[in-house]
Amino acid sequence: MVSSQVLVSAIVFWIIQWRSILCSAYIWNFALSSTLNNKVDYDNFHPRNIRAFKDRISQHNAIDKQEICKTDKSCGKGKFCDRHYGFCDRKRQSGQYCRRDGQCEHGLQCMFGKCTKSLKHGTIGARCRHDKDCGASMCCARQHGERICKAKLKIHAKCYVPQGGLEYSLNEMCPCDRGLTCKPTLKQKDDSPSWRFWSTFDHMRCSPG
Repeated sequence: MVSSQVLVSAIVFWIIQWRSILCSAYIWNFALSSTLNNKVDYDNFHPRNIRAFKDRISQHNAIDKQEICKTDKSCGKGKFCDRHYGFCDRKRQSGQYCRRDGQCEHGLQCMFGKCTKSLKHGTIGARCRHDKDCGASMCCARQHGERICKAKLKIHAKCYVPQGGLEYSLNEMCPCDRGLTCKPTLKQKDDSPSWRFWSTFDHMRCSPG
């Protein structure tokens, strides 16, 4: 009976010891795998830190190899001068991010932050500066901050616009087409919340006269 109790006690003791060892190993592994305040410890030769170190070196080498520039002319063919960082970079293809037209390949323009195919002058979506730059029944209005040709509003189209503000300044709306006027449509008034919302926005339509 005594020997059985001793055996059980020994087993329990070793289980506790192994759990303590495993817990310590887990804590040390977590400490080595993690970095303090999301910073890489380059003195710690953990595989994650070694990879980060190699990435940092490759990035620095890539920057060192860049041609320093101030204008696009100082860069070679098919390149542009990144004026923010001051070095030459390859021109972007369709769908890639850009900050200006000069960063895109020939035949592309930088619209809404991406290189896209240039549109025919005066057509819907083409760049403009004034209404006269656009075709018939169009106006020159901002879309996400870019001035482009948009179609004027047709009959029964919603025509409400705010008095001003950032949202309107970034996304403008053309007026109603010739012969149409933006005015409230008739509807029986009531005091419901749906009427108050509808009467503020939805009732303004392009109508004849």
